[in-house]
Amino acid sequence: MKFNTRYNLRRQTSKKPERIYLICRFNGEKFVYPTAFNILPKHWNTKIGEVRNVIDQPNREDVNRYLRDLKAAAKSLYEDAIIRRTPVTKLVLKSRLDKWTGKTIEEKPVFLTWIQRYIDNSPTRINPKTGRVISYRTIQEYKTTYEYLKEFEKANRERLDFDTINIITLSDFRDYLTTVKGFSLNNIAKHIDNFRQFLRAADAEKISIDTDTINPKRFTLARETPQDVYITEGELQQIAALDLSDSNGYITIEQAEKGKKKTVKVHYSTLGRVRDLFLIGCYTGLRVSDYNNIKPHHIKAEYIDLYQQKTGQRVVIPMNDSIKTVLTKYEGRTPPKISDQKINRYIKEICRMVGLTEPIEKQQTKGGAKQAHVLEKWQLVTSHTARRSFASNMTKRGIPIQQIMQITGHKKESVFLKYVKLTPLEHAEIMRTHLLNEKTI
Repeated sequence: MKFNTRYNLRRQTSKKPERIYLICRFNGEKFVYPTAFNILPKHWNTKIGEVRNVIDQPNREDVNRYLRDLKAAAKSLYEDAIIRRTPVTKLVLKSRLDKWTGKTIEEKPVFLTWIQRYIDNSPTRINPKTGRVISYRTIQEYKTTYEYLKEFEKANRERLDFDTINIITLSDFRDYLTTVKGFSLNNIAKHIDNFRQFLRAADAEKISIDTDTINPKRFTLARETPQDVYITEGELQQIAALDLSDSNGYITIEQAEKGKKKTVKVHYSTLGRVRDLFLIGCYTGLRVSDYNNIKPHHIKAEYIDLYQQKTGQRVVIPMNDSIKTVLTKYEGRTPPKISDQKINRYIKEICRMVGLTEPIEKQQTKGGAKQAHVLEKWQLVTSHTARRSFASNMTKRGIPIQQIMQITGHKKESVFLKYVKLTPLEHAEIMRTHLLNEKTI
């Protein structure tokens, strides 16, 4: 698309100085923009659009240089809008030229105030990668990072501004999360990623930022592989066999909340529902957001056929006898939905009840130092352990990774392999089995 520019005077035959106008033509539109200069028509070169070389115009070089720069700026603003797929209108062009010429002063928004607005608008904002609105969990993470940025600003005694945020700011925020908050490496990386997301969004809104802050090569983040567990097929059988049939009974569970321990009474039927939902997750590889929301129309003969909530990808999963047993218990349906928080709390208790007390040393970098804690296996189980268990158990069976990924919905093998939590000994056993099979062929 062409963008043509030229200069003109309103009246070419006037005996008095006339205003110089920039004329822009684009997309069938004509946009006229007044400059700050007046010139006698007889001193104006209409053909090339410049002030003539005359004694009466001693500042002609400065004026002509300004006019050339203004013309170049107008073209650059237009091309930039096209690249960013921003609609170009006369009003937009005028607004941006006014800022360039200094007629209006661009006031940058306050950084933290802008973040609050960004978060408030997130529920209706579309993620360009997925085509769907921003998830509730992502918004919650944004809010948490926002609170830590407010604490950081207060502790630093210096207001965070778009003009002053740079690589050093990122480094200082990382150090604050490390030394003051005592966070783990992966938790710190998550909040720095959110910080950068705010800056990228501001950049997309044409707010001037230090682009080094959003360049991953200019500021790298340390991460470490989390030490997660999985439930073996033998342990899954133990969980399935656990008697939770006391229809009138309650069990007292001790749990930690906000750093304090308290006891709660939970009905056996609730534990049974959590156990059954978790088993479905372990035998399907679904995320809790999916295995906790399976509807009757998703269940088709021998398969579960649904679209994953997080990615929108369709997966078709064969049902084994364990899943069918659960469905039979609930008259062909899955157990009624339970909150993710309760699943996380109660599945730990269920695993403790079946004796998953194997001591596991968990090493993690927190507060800038390596820490080691010995926990029992049940303490490390969460709702997401179900997905890891499926990936690990199917890999252990020798099912090709690409086949398993079709069920889990993973696109990249590197991402899928993070879910496989087999021990070095288990990997060695798989290799040994393959070698023995080769000998018998």
